[in-house]
Amino acid sequence: QIKNNEKRIEIVKTDIKNCENIEQKRYLFTKKLDIYKELEQLRTKKEHLRNEEIKLLLSSTDEVTPPLRPFNVEELLPPMEVPPPMVSGSEPEFVDEEWLSKRVEDILSLYRTSDTMAFRLPPTAFVRCSRGGKTRALKEIAKRLKSIVHASVIFVSFNESSDISSWEQVDPLGALCRRIAFAACRKRNATYDSDFAKADVKPEQIVEWLGRRDPRILLVDEMNNCNSLLEKSIPSIDLAEFLKDNFLSKEDQYLVFSSHIVSTVGQLSSYMDSGSSRPIAIHELPLIRNVTNAIKIFRWPELNAGKALFYGLVPALIHIARLEELRKTQHLSFQKVEEAIDVCVKDGLVTDKSVRYLLANFVDGEKRKVMKPLHQFMNTAEEEKLRWIPIYMTKVLDSLEFSAPS
Repeated sequence: QIKNNEKRIEIVKTDIKNCENIEQKRYLFTKKLDIYKELEQLRTKKEHLRNEEIKLLLSSTDEVTPPLRPFNVEELLPPMEVPPPMVSGSEPEFVDEEWLSKRVEDILSLYRTSDTMAFRLPPTAFVRCSRGGKTRALKEIAKRLKSIVHASVIFVSFNESSDISSWEQVDPLGALCRRIAFAACRKRNATYDSDFAKADVKPEQIVEWLGRRDPRILLVDEMNNCNSLLEKSIPSIDLAEFLKDNFLSKEDQYLVFSSHIVSTVGQLSSYMDSGSSRPIAIHELPLIRNVTNAIKIFRWPELNAGKALFYGLVPALIHIARLEELRKTQHLSFQKVEEAIDVCVKDGLVTDKSVRYLLANFVDGEKRKVMKPLHQFMNTAEEEKLRWIPIYMTKVLDSLEFSAPS
């Protein structure tokens, strides 16, 4: 109803502009005011329903919402001055310059497009397994975009130091706005935990800060960590509509995000447009194509084809394995694997049949054969096929052996 009334207002504005009859124009002005009043009532009702649903969701979580401090947009740099994300100097060079250039070219092509009656602009999504290098890839893309295009390029993450808290899960839009504010903070020595984790950043403040039609590109890392996207609700729809209205529907505005599960991609798309899903431009991240080059990049003389394949040819996993060998410590945590197995057991998904399907998937890649909690440890291939990464496969099978009910 809100969207319909906004369209009605635009139609009436056009009619007023083209109308020459004084009486008719007066009637149209009155009609416009009536629509504005109805629109304001609908927005108030929507905000009330949103707040009620958030209260209901908060009552179902164990973690109490902390007191939030007031936020002022004066704390932020102008959008065009937001710096690109930092890549640690200890990181190896990016493995595939050709892939990076092509993806940036694709993004810029879509960035210069907009929604029409016949075309819905697809956001770009990068899908890769857990610990598969999504954050690094998005940072490299953001840096390259910032050096090419005259626009605000904003990188935010629901991972690492700005991981989403359980109390934030009931208001994912607020969580996103908090991270946008952190990315644009004037105080360059700010940390998320101490400066923005408990800031009450309103969506309307971010919209005001961005400007009505100023060019901008938003890159969101680990969108899958927003658990609310798993089911349709007012908070999840609010997040999707905010992203669409402010980073997709107009020319020179664009959205890029990453996820380690394909389902996040489809659900976000379906929440953006009622009635039908918006298309998504899905890309895989690059893999190691040459072991000789990988030996140089990771400074690992002992790396061979067998080791590279064991880590799925995934650069990030190979880098972590190299760090483990150098420092004699474990960097690749399998806690998420164990948590996923626990969910499978708890939900009664682990049966003789499901394990047989799991093993068959190693050959045929059929997505439907794999327990959903395990999707995050695979790569998404063409036609939504799933490819196992051997190191994760061995850990999952080991965990199943000790966790499966007798």
